[in-house]
Amino acid sequence: MSISEDSRFNTGLIISKYSSKDIVPLLPLLAIEFPDWSVKKIKSYIDIVIESKNDVSGILVAKNEALYNVGLLVYTFQQIQNKQISKTNGENLSKCLVVENLVASSPVLQKMVFLLMIEEIINIAKNHNYELIELPKLDDAYQLVNDKFNGAVIDSGNFRTFLDLNKISIPKKSL
Repeated sequence: MSISEDSRFNTGLIISKYSSKDIVPLLPLLAIEFPDWSVKKIKSYIDIVIESKNDVSGILVAKNEALYNVGLLVYTFQQIQNKQISKTNGENLSKCLVVENLVASSPVLQKMVFLLMIEEIINIAKNHNYELIELPKLDDAYQLVNDKFNGAVIDSGNFRTFLDLNKISIPKKSL
């Protein structure tokens, strides 16, 4: 299974890294993701993510053609204990890109936004030589992700799902 180079451009959505300290453009999406948090707490969380080095964490945003933010993904790079994938070198730690938060502004766009953002996160993980992506448990919102990467999906049996990047082929690139 592979990711087509131009798949994200056929939708009218643009996926890009977000590095500005100005969270005002992201507040509508952040308010959906963190409805009980104060603006101060949200700003503190985003500051931690943005101020971290690129090899620790990051934020992706999805914008429509009018440049309105319609999706947000926060990720971290971690080492996790991995019992799902057998390793030839006997180690049980894997380099994993963890999707901490993923939100779309509209239920109508949600499935496509999630797919395009996961495709971009796969590119980032591959460029950093990571083996796994940890996602929230795949539900109906992830239907397109599950359909496209079904052979790489590892259901951990709990509240998280993994994508085995060794089973997904894409050309390496970066944002």
